[in-house]
Amino acid sequence: MNEKLIGLEDLPDNFGVKLEDGFREKFLDRAIFIAKGVKKLSELLNCDRTAIWQWKTGKILTKVSLLKKLSGITRYPLEEIESKIEYIRRKRTGDKDFIKIKFPILASPELASVIGHSIGDGNVSERQFSFFNQSIELVDEVIKNTNIAFDTDVVPEIFEKSGGQEIEFPTNIALLVNLAGSPIGEKVKRDFRIPNWIKCGNKEIKSAFIRALIDDEGSINKSNIVFGMAKKEELLESHRIFIEELKEILLNLGVESNPIQKPLRINSGSVQLFFSIGKKELPKFIKNVGFTNSEKNYKVSQVLKKNINSDIKK
Repeated sequence: MNEKLIGLEDLPDNFGVKLEDGFREKFLDRAIFIAKGVKKLSELLNCDRTAIWQWKTGKILTKVSLLKKLSGITRYPLEEIESKIEYIRRKRTGDKDFIKIKFPILASPELASVIGHSIGDGNVSERQFSFFNQSIELVDEVIKNTNIAFDTDVVPEIFEKSGGQEIEFPTNIALLVNLAGSPIGEKVKRDFRIPNWIKCGNKEIKSAFIRALIDDEGSINKSNIVFGMAKKEELLESHRIFIEELKEILLNLGVESNPIQKPLRINSGSVQLFFSIGKKELPKFIKNVGFTNSEKNYKVSQVLKKNINSDIKK
């Protein structure tokens, strides 16, 4: 079974949750019975009695903080309660950010791909998870894998921009992507690592993560694949550790990369670290990782043909 990453205990206390109808009624009835009445239960929960009936009938959502208290009162494990969640919402009123979700969130190749893209051309803020790329294939991949990873059906806002598309997922999705390991804010200013569940994951998880990140941040020249990312100069050493982790995952997948090149200073006090995957390793990369972007797949196939023809002439 895949590793559990996110459960009810990880959600902010002020989030609202809707439970399955049959379970919700049974759950609240048990709490009322153990507390010896609605009045006593409202005192234990420090809430209005009317709210309890509204939770039971599904008229309003239940705060995560109250579900945790009710778990203690009823002795229902959080794991059982979270399996009955149908929807979550950051605010308990209004329809904005009201999304279908299935808990718990498990480690998967789809989620690894989402994390890779969020670290690449994506961005996670407290308000949204956004992603921009000129490859519509990659935009579609992020939409598909986000919905699979979180077992939801969210349709992001889509904007035409700079010859590509930018998509924006709501706050709840941003929170889940962050809890799964993606940093919040400007990545160039953040010190972060590859999540342990990816580093220790199976080959499908590692491959999905690397593919997404190199699809976003990799380029193909005449003979190899080049990967580079920037970071503020004061974070250079931690950035080097991050890049070494990437190289280690590639090695786990049977692809040996070249040493990290000397840092390249760019504008705004930032530096960029590069490494490449040489022509001898390209067949292994294509077999074990590959690209989603068909344009990059075509380019690397042309490099491979050129290398084969060059070897034949020798």
